[in-house]
Amino acid sequence: MPYRNSSWSSWGLFWAGLLFAATPALAQNSKPVNDLPQQAQAILKAHCYRCHGQDGAVEGGLNYAADLAKLVTRRKVIPHKPAESPLWKRIDSGSMPPLEVTQRLSDAEKATLKSWIEAGAPVPSAPVRPQVTLAEVHRVILADLDQINLRARRFQRYFTLHHLWNAGLSEEELATYRNALSKLINSLSWHPKIRIPEAIDPHKTVFRIDLRWYMWDATLWNRLLNDYPYGVIEDGVGARALAVHTASKVPLIRGDWFIATASRPPLYQDLLQLPTNLAELERQLRVDPAFNILQERVYRAGFNGSGVSRNNRILERHDSVHGAYWRTYDFEEVPQNLTERGQLLPDRRNIFAYPLGPGNADNQFQHVGGEVIFSLPNGLHGYMLVNTANIRIDKGPVNIVSDPRRPDRAVETGVSCMACHITGILPKADQVHEYVLKNPKAFSRADAEVIRALYPPKERTLAVMEEDARRYQAALEQAGAKVIKTEAVSTMTIRYEADLDLNLAAAEVGLKPNELRAAIEASPILSKNLGALLVPGGVVARQLWVQAFGDLVKELRLGVLLQATQSSGNLPDNTGEVDPLEGSSNQLNAAAISADGRRVLLASADRSVRLWDVEANRDIRRLIGHSASVWCVAFSADEQRAISGGMDKTVRVWDVNTGRQLLLLEGHDSLVACVALSADARFAASGGGDRTLILWDLAQGKEAKRLENVGRFVTALHFLPGAARVLVAVDEKIHVWDLEANRLNPAWEGGHTAPITALALSSDAKQLLTASDDGTVKLWDTATRKPIRTLTGHRGYVKSVAFHREGHWVLSGGSDTTVRLWETATGKELGVFRKHNDPLIGVGFTPSGRQTVSVSRDSAVQIWGLAKFIAAVAPTPTPMAQTPDSPKPENPVAPAPPKPRTLKV
Repeated sequence: MPYRNSSWSSWGLFWAGLLFAATPALAQNSKPVNDLPQQAQAILKAHCYRCHGQDGAVEGGLNYAADLAKLVTRRKVIPHKPAESPLWKRIDSGSMPPLEVTQRLSDAEKATLKSWIEAGAPVPSAPVRPQVTLAEVHRVILADLDQINLRARRFQRYFTLHHLWNAGLSEEELATYRNALSKLINSLSWHPKIRIPEAIDPHKTVFRIDLRWYMWDATLWNRLLNDYPYGVIEDGVGARALAVHTASKVPLIRGDWFIATASRPPLYQDLLQLPTNLAELERQLRVDPAFNILQERVYRAGFNGSGVSRNNRILERHDSVHGAYWRTYDFEEVPQNLTERGQLLPDRRNIFAYPLGPGNADNQFQHVGGEVIFSLPNGLHGYMLVNTANIRIDKGPVNIVSDPRRPDRAVETGVSCMACHITGILPKADQVHEYVLKNPKAFSRADAEVIRALYPPKERTLAVMEEDARRYQAALEQAGAKVIKTEAVSTMTIRYEADLDLNLAAAEVGLKPNELRAAIEASPILSKNLGALLVPGGVVARQLWVQAFGDLVKELRLGVLLQATQSSGNLPDNTGEVDPLEGSSNQLNAAAISADGRRVLLASADRSVRLWDVEANRDIRRLIGHSASVWCVAFSADEQRAISGGMDKTVRVWDVNTGRQLLLLEGHDSLVACVALSADARFAASGGGDRTLILWDLAQGKEAKRLENVGRFVTALHFLPGAARVLVAVDEKIHVWDLEANRLNPAWEGGHTAPITALALSSDAKQLLTASDDGTVKLWDTATRKPIRTLTGHRGYVKSVAFHREGHWVLSGGSDTTVRLWETATGKELGVFRKHNDPLIGVGFTPSGRQTVSVSRDSAVQIWGLAKFIAAVAPTPTPMAQTPDSPKPENPVAPAPPKPRTLKV
């Protein structure tokens, strides 16, 4: 529980106090100055590494003793100034290594370290570390899920430290986080076995857990998400696939936040499912304290000077169903003038005068609460703090107990207990037994016998304490954490709570420092909240960073902040959500724009398909039938029918004019993410998250062909002329599905580096446009199946593309909220439209080619004029033949486009 006032703890408060391992000296001060960094590093690694970095050891709070750069940046070494360097002062004074270490640094080694500092503390050149993007983390997780049975995927959740890798933390520092993560999550488990989170990436920064390993469920994971300040719903295919496979809106959270937050109330208590009072916990652990005391089957130790409690204290042990159950009785300070003159009665807060209790009788002690330590089924410990009435509390009163590590010095359930009980139950010698023996007149004979039974000789109690400690230490080693004098969870909690500099702040939002600097400078909102990061050496408090995170998400277009309270309901087995993709009623997932630009089909997160009249600026009708969010829509060539697919695993065909559902097609096992209709509307194709392509015979209303295991995620489909072939986007690749042979041809060469999100075929079928999460648009030659050019300009994912009917220009819409117009022949960007506030999900030209229609995720539909952009590069396209139902022709010589209109759906 609380902090112990021992000598090694004070070292940690100083600067971590390098505990040197007793190993032979390595370096001599005989090499050139250029070799000093290597010599200094060799000396520190030989003498310090075992306790300050090896396997994540973080003795004294320092796990980078052999990292010269960090010793300098964290001011353990002051270049050119040995006398001001904490490292050198401890070595020079002889206090480090500690006196018990027999192997001391040689004079030559000391001279080398001093010379290195005097030379400016140069550091060895380090290789450039490749930055890991969140998209890459998603790919790693999806590859990991590929190895897991489809039914088991909904139990999988993930933690990541990749942002700390990007921030430059060393392998040793990351290892400390791994140890802390494993210890904490196993300390929140009621499973009888220890399970270490499994690293799934080469850098060991992404970790998988199975909820069943710790007897967790979706309720507990969602409890985590409810407090998670960094939850962002991304617009990428990878993030969507993760949500579908794991049945969780956010199946990935930051490990450092988890360590620092789940180790403290209220998350600690909620995840461990602690009851609100001690009586219920004792009932669950099969402990009956009153009966055990009556039967004298307890071990008690009473003493002064615990180092935790300011006053005297009692420890009491019971057997529980999982091992040991320890509790403390803590006491207020005894006032100096408590007794009335003439009575001289001792105070009931003095355990040596009143060692019996608890209770309210005059001869029993009067305590004010205490700490409970109990064995979990896996051998690790759980903790609870209680008040006088044995009601659970978050923090102990500082006038009774204190923890100097915490900002307010209060003892907190979980993190303070772990910081103190590093080795398990701390051995404390009883003083009451001998006190009773030496003061036979202080108690009646009957009371003395009871006291001696409850407070056995200190040797017996110490033996029980040591046995319990060994059992705990064995469990801790199974969890991969070493028993050292500085505890990993509490140390990493302090590290997380510290201020952020520009480097760490940038890593936490997936940017490079110069990119975050530019974003702050460009944004009045960010500069107001985070402008301190622009000052040399400037930092921002963690609390302010969390407060500003929502602004960062919005300004940097990172996605949408998680609304953990929005839920579609849990699966029957409580492993995840029925529809983790379900959103608010104004959230759109896809759009299909009619050829004449007058109507738009909208796939909504609220389970409906909506038909929107662009000119009238209103809903024409809603197509109701899906039981989960809808993710894809398409018109038939004659626009009399519509097709849709969604999270309910179904494909539905609709009569556009009446809104009547014509067909319900069932056959997929997961999200239907894309649909397409053949030109004659006789066939439909669908694909999605189950790696399966299905061809539907709409005349028969049944499945015609099926192709399985086609890739990780099918993202887009388009029938080629003749209806015998279908263009298929699978992950980052393009294939042609040969329907007669029922096979995919080899992938086209020169593809994207991230999943494809949309396809558009030119009117003559000679060219293909592809949009991708890699931020690019590619123009392909369908004959050679190779890219002609790549269009770059979007920041973030590209979600939609469209050809002008004569092929002169193309459109693209992205998550950066922009619509971009490109010249097909040159790839030149002709114009950018920036009036949307949310990511684009659909773009298209009107028949004349002089206006566009665009749709964004927040249900906004906008019309844009193109005259000023296209007049200089191409002749005005000839309008299509007009029919009574056609829109009015646009002025072919209009000098300027009309202002864009925003139509809220």
